[in-house]
Amino acid sequence: MEKTTTKKTAKYYRDIFNGTDIRKAISVLPEVIKKYGYKRWSGSKTNDALYIKKYTEFEWNHQLEAFYYVKDKNRVCVGIYWQGDSTDGNDSEWVDDMVYGKTIPAEHEWLGDRTYTRHGDLRISAEEFRNAIKAVAKYLSPEEIKARKIIDRRRNAIDKVFNYIDAKKKGLDRWEMEGFWNGRIAVQKLIELDNGLTDKPWEEIQPIIEKVFTNNNKSDYSLRGGWYNGEKKYNLAY
Repeated sequence: MEKTTTKKTAKYYRDIFNGTDIRKAISVLPEVIKKYGYKRWSGSKTNDALYIKKYTEFEWNHQLEAFYYVKDKNRVCVGIYWQGDSTDGNDSEWVDDMVYGKTIPAEHEWLGDRTYTRHGDLRISAEEFRNAIKAVAKYLSPEEIKARKIIDRRRNAIDKVFNYIDAKKKGLDRWEMEGFWNGRIAVQKLIELDNGLTDKPWEEIQPIIEKVFTNNNKSDYSLRGGWYNGEKKYNLAY
């Protein structure tokens, strides 16, 4: 009998996270994070974070906001944001320990004159944790995957733009740097207009930012139109 191989698509994982077997959902979290998540640190070789805060609710003094894969332990923990009397912070717990819910005891600290409560008891119910697991299914919906791809593509385009521009400052003297920064600021202003520039291919983006940079690679005196402390007038035409 020929053995069939299950294709592990986003739908395959969605069905697991929408199902009733929470331990099965936990068991596939590492591969989902590595396939669909993000890198927490620039030096990371694999994705190790999956952010679900958008799909979970704030519960009195806390919220479950992410799942993190810890490679050296080959385990996943859930990231918990909390709010205290005068501060906020983050905590984490292994997902295996959260199936039936868990209470993280209150924390206190001495601040010179008296003891303050950093945060009260963080009471995470089994239902709240299950909802966080089900939130992964929402994260893997076609609409959310498409939206993230657009955001990632735009972010990568912006990074490429500024890497290109920043390469221009190599070897400049301190007088030339004034024009460089005016040109760079103009490019940044152009991107902030959200005019669809970062959705274009690099072959179209490059001449546009080159033109805007050149338009504004000038002294403060030139952009202000004289020696006064007025507003600089950037030329964003291309």
